[in-house]
Amino acid sequence: MKLAYLVEVTALVSAHGKFLIEQRDQVSNAVLGDYYIHSRNRFNRWMRDLNDIERGVEVRDPLHLFGLSPKRPLVQSIAEQVLINDLLNRVWTVILVACDRHRGESRIEPLARNVFHSHGTVRRKVLRLCQGDGSLEPEQIVHIDKLRASSERWADMLNCSLIAAYDLWSFAVDENRTRDFFHDRFHQERLAPEHDEAWSLILAGLRHSFPDIDGLGAPLHDDDRMITRSIIDGFPGDKDPVAAWTRSAMSNARTA
Repeated sequence: MKLAYLVEVTALVSAHGKFLIEQRDQVSNAVLGDYYIHSRNRFNRWMRDLNDIERGVEVRDPLHLFGLSPKRPLVQSIAEQVLINDLLNRVWTVILVACDRHRGESRIEPLARNVFHSHGTVRRKVLRLCQGDGSLEPEQIVHIDKLRASSERWADMLNCSLIAAYDLWSFAVDENRTRDFFHDRFHQERLAPEHDEAWSLILAGLRHSFPDIDGLGAPLHDDDRMITRSIIDGFPGDKDPVAAWTRSAMSNARTA
């Protein structure tokens, strides 16, 4: 699975978010624990690598280098990983916090916010390093900035309905834009997963914004795979529809 395909999985998770939020059973502690541990491990790996880059130390660990594009500067490849995962992080965080709000609880939100803020920390650090890294050409810096803007815009679009429904405006990247998305064509009723035509357009838009070429064509790191697996495991009961749709996105979506 390529890094770029993760955005399609994110869209599919978003499409089924309401199903998870309104389920009878709670998201299990095992699922939440797996999500937290894998997210923590990835955060620590990213921060070690970024600290090494900042000090001018070469990253040699093959487990750290897996999933990075060998033809691009290391800081750029890490930035691409962080920004693609930022979209999934924002969507999943909103879903988890909405689970608590729906039940009138405060069970999941502290964990979700911890992972969310940790990801924000590494995101700010890698963007700062990209701006100051002399190994990056101007067009590469522009590419990273466009990727950042696309990730933020898609997060606001995919999250707009849940943000509005559960008063989670602090999770919007741009609150005005998120409100516009909610009141415009991307209202909750039009983002229901059974509306195949709407979701076909969304997936087509994601493929255009995040093409599986260059750095986004790199293989997905094992950390990202395990985090994605923990998210899919969070869906209740018979999660075959979600898993099957996810497998389809991984294997068939880019053949068109």
